[in-house]
Amino acid sequence: MMLEYIFELIDLINNFDGSVKSENRMRDLICFLSDSDDVEYKGLIEPVVFEASEKLRVFGYIYGKNSITKPDNMMGSLGEIKHASIQNYYTSKVFSNNLLDKRQKEIIECYQHLECKRLLVSAPTSFGKTFILREILFLNQNRYKNILLIFPTIALLNENTDSMKNLIESLGVAYNIINNVYSGINPLDKNIFILTPERALKLLSDNDDLKIDFFFFDEVYKIDEDFTVDEDCEHEDSTVQLKEDKGNRAKAFRIALYLLTKKVSDFYLAGPYLNLNNLKSGLHKYIKNNNITIKQIDFEPTMRIEIDAWKKGVIQNHPILGKNTINIYNKNNLSTVDKILGIIKFIENNKLGQTIFYCSTPSHSMGYVREVIDHLHEKSNADINHDFIEHLKNRYGFKIDGRGNSAQYWSLVCALENGYGIHHGKFPKYVQNEILKMFNKAKFSSLFCTSTIIEGVNTNAHNVVIINSSVGNSSMSAFTMKNIKGRAGRYYHNYIGRVFYTDKKQKDISNENQLQLNFSTFDVKPILNVDLDKYC
Repeated sequence: MMLEYIFELIDLINNFDGSVKSENRMRDLICFLSDSDDVEYKGLIEPVVFEASEKLRVFGYIYGKNSITKPDNMMGSLGEIKHASIQNYYTSKVFSNNLLDKRQKEIIECYQHLECKRLLVSAPTSFGKTFILREILFLNQNRYKNILLIFPTIALLNENTDSMKNLIESLGVAYNIINNVYSGINPLDKNIFILTPERALKLLSDNDDLKIDFFFFDEVYKIDEDFTVDEDCEHEDSTVQLKEDKGNRAKAFRIALYLLTKKVSDFYLAGPYLNLNNLKSGLHKYIKNNNITIKQIDFEPTMRIEIDAWKKGVIQNHPILGKNTINIYNKNNLSTVDKILGIIKFIENNKLGQTIFYCSTPSHSMGYVREVIDHLHEKSNADINHDFIEHLKNRYGFKIDGRGNSAQYWSLVCALENGYGIHHGKFPKYVQNEILKMFNKAKFSSLFCTSTIIEGVNTNAHNVVIINSSVGNSSMSAFTMKNIKGRAGRYYHNYIGRVFYTDKKQKDISNENQLQLNFSTFDVKPILNVDLDKYC
């Protein structure tokens, strides 16, 4: 059977027409064959996957999880010259041992050749938008003195601060890195400001004469309240406050983007799954009026298997093997916890890797973990940082009976001691970061989390189990569902991502038409006199 797929991939290589259909089929075959542990055919799979990856110009299959060496038949041949020329063309300008994928290269070249360097990119979660940012900054270091990078969360701000520090140190580029609004600014220095939208607004307000040469705006969809994701609303009486908070945050994003667009000539905007070919009038007008070039990237480099796991007859929708029934549950009337337990056992028994369990609220994430622990009566196989657990106990004043104000931390400690992780927005940032570090280092295999996990956070999850169909008390949108699904599998780390639906409603949401992104400042609808440029 394996030979059949190898021969199909060879045929695709020889007859590749560059169509979306052929690209997706080639990707699925590459991922399927690369993930195979069939030792008998390994010697045949690797050279075919190598050729197919170069044909797609998607090099993570060669240099990612299972690095593939150059096939012997290329040595000293015309094939070796072809291989060298391809890889030379796609070599990163920043680090010579990194290769750009075809679409990354296209976006960078597009930006460099634009007369008006204003670019909006929509791409899947694992596309590498900050990788592209790094290339743009390096190529334009002589043109850009003051650079502003805007990220939506403190966690991403800190992560990218470290990344930029490492970049300028390794390249010897003379920039100051500033991630707060209290540092003094020397007008003679070159600076990279890494800020949230709110901090960016204060920077602009306090430094009216500061000339910014380039800005990057991450997760640009947050200018629209309808796209904002927030799990902090746990009780029905907080729904109004949640909507107000979401609106205020979206206003900060809109005002920051509006002001920077008027002030700065060059910029790069990015977000996941935006569907730039179907926008509302406000964003369409903003793009047109400001001469912004758009790039829509839909190709996902990881093969995704969707599993209908809401009833006993579980259906696996496999891109290569087709639909088939798999055995997860042994009874018909399934509670939510029954589904979670069944999926955990199925994943463990089949060694399918690390898993994110999406929950609608922090209380759900903690409640499900407690029930899982109560039912299993045994600790998961995990290597937990016990010093961190002791810190939590000492820092948050645990009592033996778990009473007091430390209930959620007690749930976290209980989860960690039993080999499970919990991640949500009510934990301090350093606690969230430590949980993610442990998960990415495979210290535990199951992470129960809320929508915080889709805020630009990278994990090594192979699987995503969608437990709930809402975000807080709000219905989940198709956009949010796609973003959550995008966390299953990670390019360069995993070839295959699996998505488990525990309710048919979740699959229905996934198949709905996506929201249309808007920029209400530029919309045709009336706005208040206090809003910016009423007649823009």
